[in-house]
Amino acid sequence: MRFGIRSKDAVAVTLLTFLVVATTTMVHISQLTRVVIQEASGQAQLVAKQIYAQIGQVLTRAPGRPPLEALRRDRELRNLLESSVGYSPHLVYAFVSDGGGAALLDTRRDREGAPALEPGRLDELLGLGTIRRFSALYRSGETYETVLPMNLNGQPFATIHLGVSTTLLRKELNASVGRSLTLAVIALPLAWLAAMALAQLTLRPLRALGGELDRLRRGEFDVGASLGGGNEFQELSSQLQRLGQEMQADRTATLSEKAQLEHIVDQLEDGVIFLNTDQRILFFNRAAAAAVGRPLEQVVGTPLAEVLPQDHPLCELMAENGMGTAAPHNRTLAFPQDGTTREFLVSIVAMRDKSRAMGAAILMKDLDSIKTVQSLVSYSAKLAALGRLTSGVAHEVKNPLNAMMIHLELLKERLEAPSAEVQQSLEVIGSEIHRLDRVVQGFLRFMRPQELVLKTIDVNGLLRNLTALIEAEWQGEGIRIACELDPTLPPVGADEELLRQAFLNMLQNAGQAMPKGGTVTIRTTCHGRDVVRVDIADEGVGIARDDLERVFKLYYTTKPEGTGIGLSVAYRIVQLHDGAIEVDSELGRGTTMTVRLPAR
Repeated sequence: MRFGIRSKDAVAVTLLTFLVVATTTMVHISQLTRVVIQEASGQAQLVAKQIYAQIGQVLTRAPGRPPLEALRRDRELRNLLESSVGYSPHLVYAFVSDGGGAALLDTRRDREGAPALEPGRLDELLGLGTIRRFSALYRSGETYETVLPMNLNGQPFATIHLGVSTTLLRKELNASVGRSLTLAVIALPLAWLAAMALAQLTLRPLRALGGELDRLRRGEFDVGASLGGGNEFQELSSQLQRLGQEMQADRTATLSEKAQLEHIVDQLEDGVIFLNTDQRILFFNRAAAAAVGRPLEQVVGTPLAEVLPQDHPLCELMAENGMGTAAPHNRTLAFPQDGTTREFLVSIVAMRDKSRAMGAAILMKDLDSIKTVQSLVSYSAKLAALGRLTSGVAHEVKNPLNAMMIHLELLKERLEAPSAEVQQSLEVIGSEIHRLDRVVQGFLRFMRPQELVLKTIDVNGLLRNLTALIEAEWQGEGIRIACELDPTLPPVGADEELLRQAFLNMLQNAGQAMPKGGTVTIRTTCHGRDVVRVDIADEGVGIARDDLERVFKLYYTTKPEGTGIGLSVAYRIVQLHDGAIEVDSELGRGTTMTVRLPAR
């Protein structure tokens, strides 16, 4: 049988009260018996002294008679002995014995002349312990004496004996003991009632505390405010409130970290399934959802073997030793996904905390994706080889072009007075050779690997220098440059020559788009502390929406004399600096080039 706190509290208080009452009663009875014995002894001593005085008077009145004979025949002395026994509540006899111990005068006439008995002394009871003294008093028929010896002329003469009966002492003691026992009996039920009331008062805040803890278990963290009581419960309430706040903060942090971890895992291209020690599903990412075939919300907490078919390769792999130390690694498995059978490279990682198993993670790599990446790498290698080949071809083309230009100039010098038709043909040949040389030069710049020499660049200063360089050239064409530069613009880490080339190409492209003149606006702004933005806007003819995606492709141009290399080179330079370049245009209203570079 189990006792609750209330019953235990009541029993404890009752037992404590019983012990206190019992101890108090025992002490009271001990003191009571001592007081009764002391009172009886005192009264007996007083009576003995009265008898002693009377014997002295008797001896004084009969100086010539033998002392013992005088005592035996004195009627006043006998009357005093008898009256002392009659009026005393404790005495049962009184007698005077001679030096040999025989009774001279005895209230019990039949005992006169007989040798005196030797019962216990009343004073000896005071030296006994409580239990022995109580036992001696309640033993039936016991008599104790108070003795007062007398000397005559320095010699023992007689002895006064007063007998005190325990039966008479018991009568006086019973009334007081009865009252004490009655109080003890009354105190026990009162203590029980007080204990129940105390337990009720104690349990009331404990029940409130239990309710607050239950709310805390359900996730309600605003606990402790409803607890009342004194200082102790007020302190407990404060501690519980702090605990709730800390648990709420910890839970929020845990949920945030869990959501962040799930988000990170969800972005992985490889499938990941987390299982607990019972192989129940805890979480899987989007890449693994296709393999599981059901949404995560429907299968959380469900054993993997119940979600997948029994003959599924993952179930068979987990059955081998999925949770053990020798978990399968890089197994090639084929199972259905999205209506087709696909191959995966599967590994199972057992998760352990020291010596305790915590679960397992199933990692699935799509072999088709790996093959695609390998194909892209191979294709990139082929493109790089092709680039090296074309770069070599361009170099081989450039050398004959230089020879052609030299011999063309020599031919012009040898012809003294060529006809107009010959002169025009020579100019056409020279112009085409120059155009082909520019194409080859641009192609080489685009294909040649760039080695960046990074340093801290002030973009505003770089743009001011470029503006001063081309502003004089554009004055005759009616083109004006407006600068709106942010003075708080942070510097960037870049190759100054390459960045200058990129912005120069974009400015030249803007000027060429305004054959009738106009304004080119250069604007710099800072987006936060990490990104520097440069906008170059013109008021030219604009670009059709269908052509916006092709403006950065090599050799694409809308101008009759353009090479299609300038914007491609600018695009590649911005990419080399981990930046981005965008274009926005509208026919008849102009074009805006936007460059974003990481700030230093």
